[in-house]
Amino acid sequence: MSEIIVNAEFLSPNYLPEKLLFREKEIMQLKSNLQNFVSTIIIGPCGSGKTSMIKKVLSSDEFKRVYPCYIDCAIYQTTYSILKEIVPKSEFIFYRSNYELIKELIRQTKERKFVVCLDNFECVKDYSLITKLLSMGICVILISDSDESLALLTENIRSNLSIIRVQPYSTEQAFEILKERAEKSLARWSFSDAVLKKIVEKVKGNIALGINVLKISALNAQSRGKKSIEDSDLPEVEDCPVKLSFDEKLLLRILQEWKSLPARRLYDFYVQKTKHPKSERAFRNYMQNLCSKGFVKAIGEKRGRFYEVVEVDENAVCKN
Repeated sequence: MSEIIVNAEFLSPNYLPEKLLFREKEIMQLKSNLQNFVSTIIIGPCGSGKTSMIKKVLSSDEFKRVYPCYIDCAIYQTTYSILKEIVPKSEFIFYRSNYELIKELIRQTKERKFVVCLDNFECVKDYSLITKLLSMGICVILISDSDESLALLTENIRSNLSIIRVQPYSTEQAFEILKERAEKSLARWSFSDAVLKKIVEKVKGNIALGINVLKISALNAQSRGKKSIEDSDLPEVEDCPVKLSFDEKLLLRILQEWKSLPARRLYDFYVQKTKHPKSERAFRNYMQNLCSKGFVKAIGEKRGRFYEVVEVDENAVCKN
């Protein structure tokens, strides 16, 4: 079998390039904020380099004296689990409560500076944790893919944050990034500029998705015994992650937990779980959108309507 992928590391979502192309301005602003210990929220669409940007900056020599902590809140959602990730060496000590963790964290902040990044922060179950971290003198970096997430924060938190907005990559920029990644990961002559351009057209500026599509295309060609990627090896557009709003993601998570719920009860759960719930009319629009994208199935009419979750691949939803 022909080996098209010769170095899979460069196609991994965890790979961090030596240089982040086309993000120099945002990186300079983020570095300036961190040097002055200014808390920040980074907002930008899926696949625009937000996570890579903060990881790159925190790993630089300029910030060796601070204690950096990156947390993906799509995984760690409760106050206890997040604090356990922040407090150094907490895996070796049993803390019985949030209070004990906060007490230990306050003690340690007197000895060194902490920078805590909460990626996908809208998944946090109790946003008052952000206020607590700020009150301890911790520099907080929040990352989200939507301006809607600002509404989840109190006015007091928002007033303490500098906003960095990240724009999607242009077609030309996405092509250049994808080509550089292809040259590092794939065999010579196994891809063409024409194929890369077709991938770029599919993903519309989402470079994380573009790299994933490139990987899938290479694997398809490789499994078919080809020496190079052809148009027929590219996955369909439907295979690409779907972008959902914060409220749609929240409604989907509730349904994934309960499997099936009456419309009224689903709306009540939604209201309980967000500080800024939208109207029932907006709720109906969200559910209609989730149904049209195949994530949810509606059963019955009007007041007797139930919503049932459809089992889908987690990777089908764009996270960040």
